[in-house]
Amino acid sequence: MNLETERLYIRPIKSEDLDDFLEYRSDPKVCEFQGFQPMTRETAAKFIENLKNAEFGIAGEWIQLGVELKDEKKLIGDIGLKPESYETRIVEFGVTFSAKYQKKGFAREALSGVFDLLFQRVGTHRIIGITDVKNENCIKLLESMNFRREAEFKQSFWDQGKNKWRDEFLYAMLKKDWNK
Repeated sequence: MNLETERLYIRPIKSEDLDDFLEYRSDPKVCEFQGFQPMTRETAAKFIENLKNAEFGIAGEWIQLGVELKDEKKLIGDIGLKPESYETRIVEFGVTFSAKYQKKGFAREALSGVFDLLFQRVGTHRIIGITDVKNENCIKLLESMNFRREAEFKQSFWDQGKNKWRDEFLYAMLKKDWNK
């Protein structure tokens, strides 16, 4: 899956991206609301290696797409996509961006490109995103893109780093809502 937007390339993550990937995936601030802890070089290299043969569309399996800033030729984030195991026309997404490149419209631009592809060419019916109830930036992004908050899950996520249960919101959008 390869896409191009005004400022970004959205593409598979490559082994040459390791330094850029590690730069943000090892940042505790970036990992604060994620389902992973800051990565070491070894874990990041293994993660990228495991992505090599990943293909979008396999029920229940995540793929990661790198988000490269064209001007800097630098990986600044990634987007995870997972068709649900019970219905592949429902796709869950996750997004991670370098702190340095947050609040500049890059996540919105990248997600808009991916969502256009999913809804217009892949035949996706529904896209869902799950976020920590305290992740204000993600909540603002989702709501600004017209996602609906459909559920609040109490103590649904074990935060290994903080050694406590966290609450999450589920947001969703239907194809018919994206087309408006």
